[in-house]
Amino acid sequence: MLLPEPMSRVLVVGTKQRLPDTIDILYSLENVHIIDFPADVEGFSLGSPMDAASDASGKLLKLRSVEKDLNIDEKEQVEQVPISKIENNLDATIAELESEVKDTIELRHAKQAQLADLEDKLVQLEPFTSIPLGLEMYRGYTSLKVMAGNIRTNPDSALSEVMSGHYELFTSEKGTFIVLFVSTKQAEEAQRILGQNGFVQVSIPEGEGIPQTIGAALENDIAAVKREIGEINDKIAELSDRHASMVLASDEHLSIKVEKAELPLRMGASAHSFILEAWIPTDSYDQLDQALTAKFGDAVHFELLENRGRADDEASVEESADDETDVADEAPLSLGEETPVKLEHARNAGHFEFFTKLLSTPRYNEVDPTITVAIFFPMFFGLMVGDVGYGIPFVVLGFLGLRMCTSKDWRAIATMLFYGGIWSIFFGLFLFGDMMGIEFTAPAGHAAGLVPGWETPTRATLLGIDIPHTLFSIGNFDVNLGYYTKLGSVEPLLYMSLWIGIAHLLTGLALGFYNVAIRHGLKQAIMEKLSWILIMVGFACLLPVAIDILIRGHDIDFTNPLLMTGIGLFAVGVIMALGGVGGMAIVELPEVMSNVLSYTRLIAVGMSKAGMALAFNYISLGMIVGIGMENMDPTTNIVMLISALLIFTVGHLAIFILAILSAGLHGIRLQYVELFKKFYEGGGLEFNPLKIKRRYTVEE
Repeated sequence: MLLPEPMSRVLVVGTKQRLPDTIDILYSLENVHIIDFPADVEGFSLGSPMDAASDASGKLLKLRSVEKDLNIDEKEQVEQVPISKIENNLDATIAELESEVKDTIELRHAKQAQLADLEDKLVQLEPFTSIPLGLEMYRGYTSLKVMAGNIRTNPDSALSEVMSGHYELFTSEKGTFIVLFVSTKQAEEAQRILGQNGFVQVSIPEGEGIPQTIGAALENDIAAVKREIGEINDKIAELSDRHASMVLASDEHLSIKVEKAELPLRMGASAHSFILEAWIPTDSYDQLDQALTAKFGDAVHFELLENRGRADDEASVEESADDETDVADEAPLSLGEETPVKLEHARNAGHFEFFTKLLSTPRYNEVDPTITVAIFFPMFFGLMVGDVGYGIPFVVLGFLGLRMCTSKDWRAIATMLFYGGIWSIFFGLFLFGDMMGIEFTAPAGHAAGLVPGWETPTRATLLGIDIPHTLFSIGNFDVNLGYYTKLGSVEPLLYMSLWIGIAHLLTGLALGFYNVAIRHGLKQAIMEKLSWILIMVGFACLLPVAIDILIRGHDIDFTNPLLMTGIGLFAVGVIMALGGVGGMAIVELPEVMSNVLSYTRLIAVGMSKAGMALAFNYISLGMIVGIGMENMDPTTNIVMLISALLIFTVGHLAIFILAILSAGLHGIRLQYVELFKKFYEGGGLEFNPLKIKRRYTVEE
C-alpha cells in the first residue's frame, strides 16, 4: 500500500491489581505501541516497577556475572529451554553456578596474578643474564656504589680518564647494558659520566644466585603456571558448554520479566489505578478490545480516543466498528506524541525497506517510498550494468546472501545484487545483447571500428556457431538479442536516459501531489505540485525540439505543436508555482534541466564499463591470442595463453567489483537525491510495539 497502516489511539484504565494481566495481554498481541506518560499531568504520577522487578533484576545481575566469567556467547546456537523448567530450577541453577564458577574463577585470577609476577621477574632479570655475577654480589657494600642499567655508548674510556682505574665495569655482549662498581666518594662523578653516555638505571633483582640459573627456573615456573591456567580454562569451557543453554535461557527469561515489570514506568498512576495510552493499527482495535473484555469484562476500561487521519491538523474521533465502545468527543488526555509508522509490504518489496529507513522513516501522512525504490533501484542498477555475464553472478550471490545472511546491511547488499542482477540479465539480453563486453551477434549499428585494425568479435564468431539475432516476433515487432551497443549507440542511449529521467521525476511529482493533497488539501497540491508537473511536461515537450535545433541544426519552427504546447505548459506551470511557493520557484527552475541531465549517468556508467571491457578483451583476445586482429594468427604459446586468461579474468573481476560500487551508489543516489526530493519528507516515528522475542526459551 502507498501509505503506512492507519493507526488509532486508545486509552486503557484499570486498578493496579489487574496491571500484570493487562501487561501480559499487551505483549501477547504484539501490536501495541505505548505512549510514554508525561510526568507533569495533574493528579497522576509515573508508575513504579512491579514487585517482580527487584527480585528478577538481582537474579539477572548474578546470572550475567556468571555469563561473563564463563564467556558464553549470546549468539551461540543452543537448545531452547521450556519456561517451566527455568522457573522450577532457576534459584538452584544460580546457586550452583555461583558456587562452582566462583572458586574456579578465583583460582584462575590467582594463577594469572602469579604468572604476571613471574613474567615481571624474568623481564627484570633478563639484562643481568649476560653479566657473570651472582645477584648477591650486587648488594651489601658500605663503601661501594653499584649502578646497573642500559647505556647508549660505552663509557669505559671516559671513566678511565677521570677515575684512573678506581672502578669495575661489566658490559653485556651487545654493549647495551652495564654494571658499574665505584667508590661512594666518586659515585656522583660516575653518575655524571654515565648520564653523558645515555645511561638509564634499572633496579637490581632480589635474590641470590647466577641470573642464568634463576632465569631458567623462572621459565620452568612460568610454563607450569601456564599449564595450570590452561587446565582451568578447559574446566571453564566445559562448564560453559554444560550450562550454556540454561544460562542463556534464564537470562532471556529474566530479561523479559524485568522488561514487563518495569513497563509501569511508562504509564500514569494514582494511588490505586493505572492509565496508559497507546497506538495500535486501526484494524487491530477489535482484537485488543476482545482480549481485554475476555479477561476482565468491564473491570478494565478500554476506549478509542481517535482514528488518526492523514491531514496535518486532523484528529478525528470515531466510534469503533461494533459501536459497543463509547467514545468521547475529545481525547480526555493528550500526550502529544507523533503517530508511529508501521510499514507493511509484500515479501519482495519488503527487502527494500532497509534502503528507505537508511535515509529516514516515512511520516505517517506521506507516501511510503519503498515501492518506488523496489521498482526503480534494481531497474537502474540493471540498466547501468546491462550485461548477462555480470548479471548471472549477481543473481547467484544475491540469492545466497538472502538465504544465509542475517545482518541487515549484508541482506541489503544481497537484495541489490539479486534484483539488480535480474534486470542486468534482462537488459543485457534484450537491450544490449551483451555478455562480458562481447555481443552475442552483430546487429545493424554494431560497434565496428572502435579499435583500428581489430574486428570486434561476437559470441557467435568466438564460438563458431550461428546465434540468431531475432529471437521471435510479436506481431510486427521483432524481439532481438540487443537493439543498441553501449559504445556504438551513444546518442540514442543518452536520449533514452533523458526520457527515463523525465518519467522518474514525474512519478515523484505525482506522489508529491498526492502527499500534499491528503495533508493540506487539493488546492494547495495544485499550486505546489501540479505546477511543477506542468513545468516538467512542458520541458518534456520542449526536449525533442531543443535537440532538433541545438544538435541536429534544424530551424526554429513556431508552428511546431510540440514547441507551442511546451511553452504554454511551462509558462502556466511557472505562474502557478509562483502563486504556490513564491519567488523560490524562479530559483528552482534551473533544477529542472539539471535533474533530468543527472539521469545520463544511467548510460555513462554502462559506457565506462563497456570501454573497460573492450580494453581487456582487446588485450586478451586480440593482441595475445590474435582473434580479430589483422594479419595475426592465434598463438599456440602456452605462456601467452595463460597470460591472456589472467588478463581477461582479472580485468573482468575488476569491472565486476566496480559495477557493484558504481551502479549501486548511482542507482540509490537517483532515488534519494532526484526522486525523493519531489515528494518525500521523512522523519517519522517507527512503530515499536510491545513484543517478546524468544531465542533460547520456549512457551509450553
